[in-house]
Amino acid sequence: MTGQVIYELMDPCMIWAFRIGGNPYVGFVIGLIWASLVATVIGELCMAGVYFLNKKHFATINRDMVDHHNLSVRALGYKDKTAWKACNSIANDAFGKNFFSRMALFASSLWVVPFVIGWMFFRFGHVDFVVPYLGNVGPAFVFIPAYIVIRVLFCKAKPWLPLFKTIKQKVKENEAGDEMMTFMDLVKDSDQQGDSPIPEKS
Repeated sequence: MTGQVIYELMDPCMIWAFRIGGNPYVGFVIGLIWASLVATVIGELCMAGVYFLNKKHFATINRDMVDHHNLSVRALGYKDKTAWKACNSIANDAFGKNFFSRMALFASSLWVVPFVIGWMFFRFGHVDFVVPYLGNVGPAFVFIPAYIVIRVLFCKAKPWLPLFKTIKQKVKENEAGDEMMTFMDLVKDSDQQGDSPIPEKS
C-alpha cells in the first residue's frame, strides 16, 4: 500500500474538520486542532496497548528500581558505605533501564505523527504558509507546535477522561509495591528510634 493510498483513506476522516465554518482561516485552525487530537488519542491508545502487552516487564523494572533505591537509602541510614555504594550502583542501573524503557514506550505513541504530517502535505502541500521573517514554510511547521500544545493539554485532561482514568488505574495496580523512600524517611525513623537509625538489639 503506497503513501498516496493511505492518505486517500485518511482524507474523509481528516478533511471534514477543515471545512467547518465559512472562514477558511477558522476552518484551518479547527482542522489543525482535530488533526492534532487524532494523532494524540491514537498515539496514547497505542502506548497503552504496548504497555499492557509488556506489563510484566514494566512491573519488574519498576519494582527493581524502587527496591534497589530503597536498599541504598537504608544502607545510608545504617552508615554502611560499602553496602551503599553497591546498592547505589545497582539502583542507578535500574533507573537507567526504567528510564529508557519509558522513553521507548513514549516513542510508540509518536508513529501517528508522520502519517498526519504526510496527509497534510498531501492536502496542503500546494498552499503557501507564510511566516514573518521566515517566508514560506511547510505544513509540518504549522502542525508540530499545534500537536505539542494539544498533547500537553490532553495529558492534563486525562485524569477526567473515563477511559484514560481506567488505564492509569490499571498501570498503578500493575506497578503496586513499596513506595520509593527519601532521605527524610531516614530522619523520621531516626526520630522514632532515638539518635541512631539502627534498631536496638534485644
